[in-house]
Amino acid sequence: MQFVIEHSYLIPLLPLIGAAIAGLFGARGLKQQSHWPIWLGVGASAVLAIILLVGMVGVHPAEGAHATGIWFHKHLYTWIQAGNFRADAGFFLDPLSATMLCVVCGIGFFITVFSKGYMAGERGYFRFFAYLGLFIFSMTILVMGDNFIMLYLGWEGVGLCSYLLIGYFYEKPSAREAAKKAFIVNRVGDFGFGIGIMLIFMAFGSVSYFGTGPGTHSGVFELAQGNLNSFQQHALQWIPFFLMIGAFGKSAQFPLYVWLPDAMEGPSPVSALIHAATMVTAGIYMIARCGTLFIGNTAAMATVAAIGAFTALFAATIALRQFDLKKVFAYSTISQLGFMFVGVGVMAPVAAVFHLITHAFFKALLFLSSGVVMHAMMGELDMRKMSGLRRVLPKTRIFMLVGCAALAGFPLMSGFFSKDEIVAASWAQSKFLGVWMLFTAFLTAYYTFRLYFRVFEGPEVIPTSGPAAHGDHDHADNHAGSPQGHGHDHGHDHSHDHQHGHDHGHHNHEPLSMTIPLAVLAIGAIVSGFLLYWNHSLGHFLGQSPSFQQTAHVAMAKFGSGEISPPMLGMHDFRPHEVVEREHSSHLYMMIISGAIALFGIWLAYLLHLKNRTAGERLAARFPGVTRLLEAKYWVDEIYQAAIIDRLRGLGRAFFMVDRFVVDGIVWLVGFVPQLSGFALKLTTQRGYLQGYAVTMLFGIAVVLLLVFKIF
Repeated sequence: MQFVIEHSYLIPLLPLIGAAIAGLFGARGLKQQSHWPIWLGVGASAVLAIILLVGMVGVHPAEGAHATGIWFHKHLYTWIQAGNFRADAGFFLDPLSATMLCVVCGIGFFITVFSKGYMAGERGYFRFFAYLGLFIFSMTILVMGDNFIMLYLGWEGVGLCSYLLIGYFYEKPSAREAAKKAFIVNRVGDFGFGIGIMLIFMAFGSVSYFGTGPGTHSGVFELAQGNLNSFQQHALQWIPFFLMIGAFGKSAQFPLYVWLPDAMEGPSPVSALIHAATMVTAGIYMIARCGTLFIGNTAAMATVAAIGAFTALFAATIALRQFDLKKVFAYSTISQLGFMFVGVGVMAPVAAVFHLITHAFFKALLFLSSGVVMHAMMGELDMRKMSGLRRVLPKTRIFMLVGCAALAGFPLMSGFFSKDEIVAASWAQSKFLGVWMLFTAFLTAYYTFRLYFRVFEGPEVIPTSGPAAHGDHDHADNHAGSPQGHGHDHGHDHSHDHQHGHDHGHHNHEPLSMTIPLAVLAIGAIVSGFLLYWNHSLGHFLGQSPSFQQTAHVAMAKFGSGEISPPMLGMHDFRPHEVVEREHSSHLYMMIISGAIALFGIWLAYLLHLKNRTAGERLAARFPGVTRLLEAKYWVDEIYQAAIIDRLRGLGRAFFMVDRFVVDGIVWLVGFVPQLSGFALKLTTQRGYLQGYAVTMLFGIAVVLLLVFKIF
């Protein structure tokens, strides 16, 4: 581990080098081998991250660790020095960052392996992998940085890379629009995030998390706990709100969630990487890291929990009437991120990070499995046009079933353990909130298995042609399109497309390069929940992070031991035995209820979407208003279009007219007056008469002499 700490810069550097090699030499040299630099770079970073994690697990707090937890600080150089402002290039490594690095690099590596088979034959193959490497680099900087400026650098880097990856098929108008939408909506959130960072510096004179180290009281998190003047106290009331605006944008929470469903225009590996395992979890990581700034602010914590709970249910209801495979999982991602925000909002950051990890496994599995379906169904994503694919895609059917079971919270699957932790913490905080989250969990189980039963079970129905004009579908990134649909975006030869799209009996739609990553992710979706839940192993590990320790310290000082659950903050449970037993019993009952609700949701989906599919449509027809509302996604995009975008465009047109006729008119007038004067003088004085010139010269000399004698 010491080697990894000393050379921690290699973790972000290796993917960056791989991206540079793929980008510079991919077009003419590497071509369809451009995945190798990314595989090697991201794979090596994943190995280093795992070594770091294992090494930290083996460090006992009393042996080699600090009294303030397990942490290692690597200062590289002073990056920015301007007056009192200083931002270093450095890394802060602790259990939280090590956990996130394993998620980012580990799951990211398997997604890059899957991409090799999925993107084979693409004209921009090298470009795609260069973007992946650059994205992993940015995400590792975000996670490893030791100050808010490094965090913001990675934050903006992943935003740029998401724009590039979502708009990978830039020839397709819908992909271009989706990329721009993601970029602009995130700029709204990032503007607030930037204001929060500036306010932090104004209040505390530093942007470093822990300064020279935890316990030195030289970083923001410890300075915020000291004796504060009036301005600092007022700043602390506002800082969490500005920071959470950035989190709501990056992690797709209401009202800044609208970019994520449209981002499905990108290739499926992009959805798995950005919208399951990495970028969308950045907001959760940031709040967990900055817990000391949030947990002492009751209004901020209540806002985080309320927005998370509302978004979770809101997105889950939309998913009920989506028919695009990736759109269902997109709204599911928004909903599950809402669960994580509820976790950090109810003082259960361990549960939030727990769900972040399990969600990365099963949601990446689901997105990639959807990609295999698209690969085989000629780019078709509409579940109404396919059925009974268990015989066509037997392996993918198993992987999809595992992912759906984990997402639905099926007992003993990973999502069951992590989601239950959040539900239990919500119930302890507020019975109403607990019921709200249980109902959302029921909807999750229902819409998840609605998809599974419709796509993989029942009579076999296979599309005969790809989507003709699916603006919302990423049919461009399939390898199974018809000659019309596939060739438009791939540039493959016509015969290859035709055989690839229609020869279901002979073409292998489940190559090893795609199924091996799916198998690994499926194993993680099965076992990660139990392994991390057993004996509070994740909580004990994260509890050694200085961020978690100081968050717990602030919580204890503000709320006392009776209002918090120490294990949810990563603390040793010091409460009386009877209190612990009572909480354990309540948690056990909640697990039983949560599991039963998940099973009920699955059973209802079976009745309405497998046993009697017409019953489901009849039920929807009985409530046409509700059905239309959900299928229109509450008309949020239309409301934004009418209330904000059209208004801004009108304002832009008004400014254009002012610029065109007023500003340009003034500039033209300033130039025209001298021109007109010169023209007039030319007509009156430059007529070719020498005697006229002489008279004018004498008149000028007389005026000059008169002025000279008058002045002197």
